[in-house]
This record gives sequence, C-alpha cells and structure tokens, in this order.
Amino acid sequence: MDGFFSLFGKSMKELGKSPILLLAGLILGALSLPLLAGYIGVQQMIRSALVDFSQLVVPLLITPFITGGALGYALEVREKGSSSLSTFFASAKKSYPKLLICGIIAFIVYYFLLTAIMVFVLAGTVDPFIGSMLGFLMLGLTFFVLMSIEFYDIDVVSKGSGIMAAFRNSMDFARKNLLTAAGFFIMAVVLKSLVQLPLSFGMAGAMISNETYYNALMAMSNASANATNATAANASVNMTTLLSMGNITLSPEALVVVGIFQMLIQGFVFALLALFKANLYMVVRNRKKITDFDYDFSDEESP
Repeated sequence: MDGFFSLFGKSMKELGKSPILLLAGLILGALSLPLLAGYIGVQQMIRSALVDFSQLVVPLLITPFITGGALGYALEVREKGSSSLSTFFASAKKSYPKLLICGIIAFIVYYFLLTAIMVFVLAGTVDPFIGSMLGFLMLGLTFFVLMSIEFYDIDVVSKGSGIMAAFRNSMDFARKNLLTAAGFFIMAVVLKSLVQLPLSFGMAGAMISNETYYNALMAMSNASANATNATAANASVNMTTLLSMGNITLSPEALVVVGIFQMLIQGFVFALLALFKANLYMVVRNRKKITDFDYDFSDEESP
C-alpha cells in the first residue's frame, strides 16, 4: 500500500498544476446546489423540479462530459506535468457518447442495488434475523459491484474502450488488484461524503436552534440514558413529535454559506479524485510483472 499512498500524495501535489480541474469541480458543485431547494420554503412543484435537475439531469447528462474532460486533463498532467483547456474539451467531446451510455448503465445498476437493499430492510420488519442477514449480504454485494465498475470511465478515456469493454476492463482491473480497487473506492466514498458536511452542520444548527426540536431531542437523549417504561413512553411521544414536524428548513443566509462551502469542497474532491484515479489506474495497469517478460532459458547453442 506504500505505492497507493505515494500516488495519493503525488495527486495532491498535482492539484496546484490543475486549475481547470478545480474549476470543473466548482461547476459541478454549482450545478448540484438546486438540491438545497429541499431545505427552503418554496412550492413543492418548484422544489421537485430543482431536486430532479440535480439528481437526474446533472449526473446523467452533464457529469459524463465534465468527467471525460477531467480525466483526459489528468492523464496529460500525469504524462507532461501540465495540461490545458483545449485538452479538457477535446477529451470531453471524444469520450462523451460512451461515458453517457456507461453512466446511464451505472446509474441503473446503482438504483437497482439500492432498491434491493430497501426491500431487504423492509423484510427485516417481518423477520429481523433473516432480514438483517440478507441486508448485510446485499450491502456487501453492492460494495463489490460498485467497486468493480468504478474504473469504467478512466478506461474509456485512457484506452478508448467501447461500452461493454470498459465495464469488463474495470471488473478485470478490480479483480486483479482487489486491495487497490477497494482502497480507492472507500477513499472516494469518504471524500465525496465530505461534500455533504456543510449541509449536515447547517441542519444540525437549525435543529438545535428550533426549540421544539431541541426539547424533543434532549428528552429522547435522557430517555436513552434512563431506560424505564416511563421514559421509553416519553421517547416514543417525542419521536412522534419529530416526525410530525416535517422537513427542517434553513434561512437564506445559512443556505448561502452552506452552498459556498459545498461548492469549494466539491471542487477540491472532484479534482483530487480525477488526478488520483488517472495516476493509480495507469501505474497499476502498466506495472510490469515477471510474467510480462519473455525469458528464453533454452541453450542458445545449436546441437
């Protein structure tokens, strides 16, 4: 794993040479901001349209273009030490048709697995033991499947692979380099989750500042610390109170602050992961193994 972390450090250093990647990440962050509409007091129809834009239009139609450009840019940074906006757009246009279809396939796989997990969670309400066992198995399967197809995009950009070939190559890469693939996938999930930290802090602040929420939460906390029938009943009442209050809303000022920090984190995470994926995939894929060399141990002298 020394090579893994050294490549991560190399990618961190390359961020300074990659302003276009940071800008691309900021743009993606800005395009994701309509998701925050779920936390302001707007009409349900407008809120749904904004949320659908960020959850469907952006990942399915826009992200493949930006990803294709970013990975092409990152590959040139790896090879030459720097890159350019022209490289970004050339790679984006060349890779977009394949990445668009690959992205739709990956999107369908993701939501199929997510639906399966929810079904097993609901099954747990009928039989907790069987439901929990199936749920854990499904979580493991989801992790393995998503990790296995994680590298289809860099394969398309670096090799020009076709759609099915890109998925096959990604799965082959993950199978032959399981620890490396798992390490990258876990790191990617952790880094991407950081993008939601500003919203989490904003939500926590809104809940604490709301007296009804705060009192209900404190009562539930005390009930957990003093598990008696009376406190359990109170906890049930307070949970009902929390659920009946609906969504937490944030003030316009809080949303602006959350949006700015979310964009900044998105820009950093997107740029870093593009550089790291390009470095890791190319180094591991091109790594020479003893089986890659042809040795002739036969006697070269003619009999």
